[in-house]
Amino acid sequence: MDCYGGGGGGGSTQLVCESCGFAGDYSPDDFSEDGFFSCRRCDALHIHSQETAADPGDYFPILGSIRIIRDPPKPCIPARDPTNHQPPAAPAFNEFDEPRDFVTGADSWVEPEALGARVRQRYVQGMQVILQRQLEALVERHRVGALVCGVAGTLWVRWVAASKVFDQMWARKVLDSAGGGDQEEEKCEWADEALPRKYDRRRVQFVFLRSLRTTLPLYSTLSICFLACHITREAVLPTDIYRWAMEGKLPYVAAFTQVDELLGTSLEQHCSLNARQLFRPVRVIGAWQLEAAAGSIARRIGLRLPSVNFYAISQRYLNELSLPIEKILPHACRIYEWAMPAELWLASNPARVPSRVCVMAIIIVALRVQYNINGQGMWEEISEAGRNAGGSDPDVNLPPSMKPDGGASEEFGTRELLCTLADAYDKIDVAHDYSKDLHSYLQYCKDVVFPGIACSKEENHLIEIFQDMYKGREDENPKAHMEEMRNTNGVNKRSRDGTFVGARCFSASSGIQSIKSEMEDHGFCYMLPREWLRSDGYLRYRRKKITGSLVCAGHADYYVLIRSFAKLAEVDIRIMHTSVLKLEQRLACIEGRISRSLDALQNLPS
Repeated sequence: MDCYGGGGGGGSTQLVCESCGFAGDYSPDDFSEDGFFSCRRCDALHIHSQETAADPGDYFPILGSIRIIRDPPKPCIPARDPTNHQPPAAPAFNEFDEPRDFVTGADSWVEPEALGARVRQRYVQGMQVILQRQLEALVERHRVGALVCGVAGTLWVRWVAASKVFDQMWARKVLDSAGGGDQEEEKCEWADEALPRKYDRRRVQFVFLRSLRTTLPLYSTLSICFLACHITREAVLPTDIYRWAMEGKLPYVAAFTQVDELLGTSLEQHCSLNARQLFRPVRVIGAWQLEAAAGSIARRIGLRLPSVNFYAISQRYLNELSLPIEKILPHACRIYEWAMPAELWLASNPARVPSRVCVMAIIIVALRVQYNINGQGMWEEISEAGRNAGGSDPDVNLPPSMKPDGGASEEFGTRELLCTLADAYDKIDVAHDYSKDLHSYLQYCKDVVFPGIACSKEENHLIEIFQDMYKGREDENPKAHMEEMRNTNGVNKRSRDGTFVGARCFSASSGIQSIKSEMEDHGFCYMLPREWLRSDGYLRYRRKKITGSLVCAGHADYYVLIRSFAKLAEVDIRIMHTSVLKLEQRLACIEGRISRSLDALQNLPS
């Protein structure tokens, strides 16, 4: 092998193969540690030593595990043989280059602070998009005033600012709290900059995501929507927000599918976490926790909230129960203005009774005072009249004032009130829309529970077969199916206008024995009607201890009154009874203080 010097201090050496006579420039990477190299044309193996080199600088000794390069290697241009055209060799792999990820377009390892900033930016922008979609649904689909959008935007900005996720040292604090900030960073032997090898890219992203989900939880978008409706005096309750989110009428469970459409994919934002991992909620919080979360946000941002819109919420409840609004609402508003319970304001305590229960308690007290529902035995009379009707039309033997259509009596009395509440109790449907039939449930699972998951052709064909089988069974006996649905909802009588109305309060199955059994199931103790009426005044109930536990004692007419309101408010009937007792105690305390203050004014010296 003949060698030719490549110039003093050059980065390559020109060598000629002794077998085939091919001449070419060889870089230090072409030599093995023993000094051997192979010809590019005939692959003959030769040895190259320091004595045969044209320049001492062309020899690269091994120093430990790092080779010292005096001059950068020059591009290799082999000599062209006129008899044999050999293509130029590919550039050799440079082992000193920094390793890259195999994913196309992926960045190399970045600092944890920069990675945390990317995850934070993606998360906050995605939640803002979800909140925007929820506000659009409230305005367009649920007829909420457009003012709620501006209020919610201000609340969102203040809530993000109060969370302090955009502080300068946020990423470092998150890593320190995760237990990884006190270790020393390892340094590469061949690089001048420090690379935190102790961190794994994906693990660090999930650490930041966990911190963001704790500080800015996904359900805070629902809380801000309810809080904005509360500030703008809309008659929207936490039960509405919860129901709409569960049924998919308010974007929340499947809202992550819309994030990429507006913000682009996560790879463009240099965040490898997809929208499902970032914005897929684990569950939908209940109405009780939703109201407490809204109160917590208001307290965190220093917002002074008004009380609930008692007039609008009471009007809505009375309308849903088919009660005369113009006759009952003024009395309820007087009690509200007089008592002003603290439960009408939102609170951050999740163990406190919701505000809607306090609104219901005020309406119940107003009804008891106005219609004298104090254990007079009115429901027992209604049940007796319905039992005496037997198999005939129950409306025949009823007095005119007790007929469902009002009869000859134009005044809405106590009997009409109890019968209307009993009918409304059967009509109130607290089940979700997707649970009515199989088709609705399957569509709900496809659109809300498992969005974005595609099925194969075989699976789609199998689903169509099962749906056809279910539909065929429904078509075989449609009358039995309709009768079953009618009995399930407690409706078994058609009124004169063609609609089905409940007749439970006039049937034998809803007699006094049925009420007694229902009261025992809900923790109540049935009390006999008051035989000797000492007065027609207001009767206050108390809980008594039976067999070591507190039992709520009450009459049948009082139980029929509060059970409809409890079902409409979607709370346990005992919670409604406890709220009524608390309101009655507050009213009695106010009456006592007013009596003493008036006596003191009369005894003042002239």
